[in-house]
Amino acid sequence: MINATQVRKGNIIKLNDKLYRVEYVKHITPGKGNAIVQTKIRDLNDLTIRDNRFRSVEKVEKISLESKEISFSYQDGEQYIFMDNETYDEISLNKDFLGDMVYYLNEEVEYVFDTFEGKPMGITPPMSMVFEVIETEQSIKGATVQASYKPAKLSNDLEVMVPAFIEVGSIIKIDTRDGSYQERVKK
Repeated sequence: MINATQVRKGNIIKLNDKLYRVEYVKHITPGKGNAIVQTKIRDLNDLTIRDNRFRSVEKVEKISLESKEISFSYQDGEQYIFMDNETYDEISLNKDFLGDMVYYLNEEVEYVFDTFEGKPMGITPPMSMVFEVIETEQSIKGATVQASYKPAKLSNDLEVMVPAFIEVGSIIKIDTRDGSYQERVKK
């Protein structure tokens, strides 16, 4: 059991005998009264999201997960097939379960796969990944480089804001936690 103030995004918690993944956390300290922790939690059975508010003095049951390394193999309709790197077993995960993670699936990358009592809980990519820019606007001559960001579409279909000097064909590094541009990578 942990205090509600120790709940973080990505934690798996147990409430009323159901498992939830924390999607959003905000610690609120009003001028008068006790602090609260506002969260958005995803029910891991039906994948619905709901708001939940904890008082700062409440205790929350945090679930310990088993983790293993897996690799993405292929997509079959709405299912994404992964391979356990130790046993070579196939693991099938639904597009709804993966959410925005589908943008970061690549056959050459290893992911951390978390389970609880054999049930999938989540998948984590590396902190940063490299993608090619396939579509972006031309930069405007005379625009200041530091203040100018423009939209770009990447080879993984993700759209990000990039500096003006990035062109089609550029290879860039993306932070997988929030999908933001980090740096240009030399070819």
